[in-house]
Amino acid sequence: MPFSCKFQLNNGAIAEHEEVQFVEFIDSTFGAFHQSSVKIANVVVNGKPAFISSTCPCFPSSKNKELKTGDSLDAETIIGYFSANGEDIPYDKPYAIITFE
Repeated sequence: MPFSCKFQLNNGAIAEHEEVQFVEFIDSTFGAFHQSSVKIANVVVNGKPAFISSTCPCFPSSKNKELKTGDSLDAETIIGYFSANGEDIPYDKPYAIITFE
């Protein structure tokens, strides 16, 4: 049975001194199940282009529609929502992480 969870940069995914600015969602990611980590948004971290990526197999279901380009993100910001099986949820670990290419 899937559980609904929030994409957040929680549980140590970012340090307090890091500046994370939202750019845009990666629309094609939402509405489909992904067996591995998937990029959900473009961001700028300390002036460098980056992504917010999931940390478990999941179904990204919806976005935080209040986020606008340039908004600052912190560990408490809800970026979006996803569904995942209970055994796949990263309990006490980040639900989303910053990745660079």
